[in-house]
Amino acid sequence: MEAFLISTGVVVLGEMGDKTQLLAFLLAATFKRPVPIILGILTATIINHALAGLVGVWIAAQ
Repeated sequence: MEAFLISTGVVVLGEMGDKTQLLAFLLAATFKRPVPIILGILTATIINHALAGLVGVWIAAQ
């Protein structure tokens, strides 16, 4: 369990402050409407991962 917590903490620290997160903070602070911004980011992330998975399946089938 200790290794899991350490590796999770390292990943969280490594991902903090990436461009997408900073843009989300900026948009939420500017427009004072975090729910639509979070839903938009969630939707984009799901589509991005689904597309990556489909391309991976397609490449593996070749």
